[in-house]
This record gives sequence, C-alpha cells and structure tokens, in this order.
Amino acid sequence: MTTTRRSLLHDGHERTWIEVAPEGDVAALVVFLHGSLQSGNVARAFTGKTFDRLTEAGCMVVYPDGIGRHFNDLRRGFTESARTLGIDDVGFLTRLIESYDAPRTIGCGFSNGGQMLIRMLFDAPGTLDGIALFGSSMPAEGNTICSPENWLPTPVLAVQGTADPIVPYEGGIAALGEANRGETRSAPDSSAYFAGLNGAGEHSSAEPIPGVRVDSWTGGQAPVELWSIEGMGHLVPSPKKLDPRIGPGTDKVVGAELVADFFGLA
Repeated sequence: MTTTRRSLLHDGHERTWIEVAPEGDVAALVVFLHGSLQSGNVARAFTGKTFDRLTEAGCMVVYPDGIGRHFNDLRRGFTESARTLGIDDVGFLTRLIESYDAPRTIGCGFSNGGQMLIRMLFDAPGTLDGIALFGSSMPAEGNTICSPENWLPTPVLAVQGTADPIVPYEGGIAALGEANRGETRSAPDSSAYFAGLNGAGEHSSAEPIPGVRVDSWTGGQAPVELWSIEGMGHLVPSPKKLDPRIGPGTDKVVGAELVADFFGLA
C-alpha cells in the first residue's frame, strides 16, 4: 500500500486528493467523498482508515478534497462557497475517475459527499458503477437543482443511523448547526426512491444482527440495500471513537466491510 498526494488543475482551481494504491494490479477504483467541513485527509482518519484496507483486495482508494471543505452537491438548500462560487465538482470528479481508467468505480460518500454522489448519478450517469451513501438520504421533492431524467440503473448501498441528529432518519430538515440544507426524505423512502429508478420492485427485510435492519430491493437492473443501525448517529460506522455531538457510534458493523460485501470487493 502506497499513499500519495495528487492534484490537477480544473476550472481554474487546483484540485487535490489522497491516493492509497494497492501493491499489484487495480481491480477497482473506490472514491470516498468527505462530509461538510472535512477534507480527504480528515475523512480518512474519520473512518479509522478502514477504507484503506480495500487495497488488500486490489482497490485503488482515493479521497478527494472539496473546495472550502465542501462539494457542490444537488441540494437546493445548500449555500456553502462550493455552490456560491459555482464549483464544477461533477467535472472534476469525472476527470479524476477517467484518469485512473479502472475496470469499475465505486463512489462512497458521507453526508455532503453522499449528496455529491447522488448528483453524479443525475448529471454524469455511467461515471460510477455503484454508490454507497452514509448519512445521506435523497432530498425531498423541490430540494434539488438537478433531476434523474438521464438516470442509468446503478447499485445503491445506504447506511444510516436512527439517532442521526443532522440528517433525520425519519426525514425532515437536514441541518449542520445554523446551516439549513433543506428537507430530506426518510431513509426508507430515499432507498425506495432509488429502487424505483432502478426498477427494483421486489422488497424484503431482515435483521442479521440485533438492532440492525436490512431492507433490500431487487428484481430490477440494479439492487438497492438500506442498512438501518439502531441508535447510531451521523457517521460512517467504524471502530474509530468520534465526537459525541454527532451522535453515538456503533460496534455492530463497519462501513467499509459493508461496501466490500455489497459490491464484491473482498
């Protein structure tokens, strides 16, 4: 495993990211997008470097940096500098992904990063071969600046805590302090929405671990899976101990392992 900081010039901005490369051939590219007020380096530490371990399965793992510690996601209620400056994150991420020419690309995103991945599916369909959303549910109708009119069926894994204090599991206003991000759908409604776009109409549920519910939508061109973690806050599940203000952690699952299992990266 080799770690390198890389950059490219896009739309007048130097865009940077951390690259964690496997020892041998690259089987897949994993792009992890950080949340609000984070960076690629912070996200790597925030997840306890658990996504770095995907290099053992031949994955190239990259952690891009947003401008002003944010990505210009799809929410109409998003007002950070990435939006007011008109940052072209869709173009930047497309160029970054194309530069690796990997057999397939999986996007993983936390909070603002997850919202950016949804925008990628809307505005650059086919760029990603699957996405994993952590603490990121589909905005409510009317709270988006783009639409899925060109949607291509794409596997979606969603992981959300029922005690998330920032992106409410049951839906409602998503907010980070005084920064109102607008209304979001509930976690189940969000996953059902993606399942509808994928034509995945067969729904089932299970509880593989006490306090962990898994809802699956299959039967279409691409599956959707929602992992609901009872009592977990706004985070990516990992052994890392985090600030209690974002809600409780969990030892029931590890987000990177869920990604590896769902997308067959192990």
